[in-house]
Amino acid sequence: MSSRRAGGRGSKRIFGERGGAAVEAAIVTPVVMAMFFGIVEMGFLFKDYLAVGASVRAGARIASANPRTSNFAQLAANQVEQTGSAMDFTDVQQLWVYKADPLTNKPVGYTDFSGCTVCVKFSWDAGTNAFVPISGFDWAYTTQNACSASGPGGPPDRVGVYLQLKHYGLTTFVFTSVVISDSAMLTLEPLPVLKGCH
Repeated sequence: MSSRRAGGRGSKRIFGERGGAAVEAAIVTPVVMAMFFGIVEMGFLFKDYLAVGASVRAGARIASANPRTSNFAQLAANQVEQTGSAMDFTDVQQLWVYKADPLTNKPVGYTDFSGCTVCVKFSWDAGTNAFVPISGFDWAYTTQNACSASGPGGPPDRVGVYLQLKHYGLTTFVFTSVVISDSAMLTLEPLPVLKGCH
């Protein structure tokens, strides 16, 4: 009789522990899942953030190395595409190759990236899978000052590349979308006198 009672009390204790474990699992599981989704979302966001930064730097290097070349802006856009292959280009909202103000590194005539006039703007063409220029914006390559700092036109022009990407979350649990933008500026590499710098 007493052994049965002892066994009965032990069974109740085991069932009670199982019930407590179930409650703990119900509390902890959502927290763990939230952390997991947060880590995944931030990982993809960081991937696009790095891709945007690397792309604009690579584009600026190409643009600065091709002064007074008729397709300097397209070469820069192509380099952005090649370097940023990890990102989804259909999410690109802005891609500019612009003349940068030497004091602010922003587009000439602007204090921010709200617009540009001396620039070449691009949009992503899903049909050709390439960046194509948007009409109405121009930076004539013939007007670029690519002479040395001691030349008659003063210091060489600075070229900038600006990229804005809308990153969409995999789930709406952490965020719906985040806008990532970055820019890079370099001075045009001076041309020798024999190549038209005078």
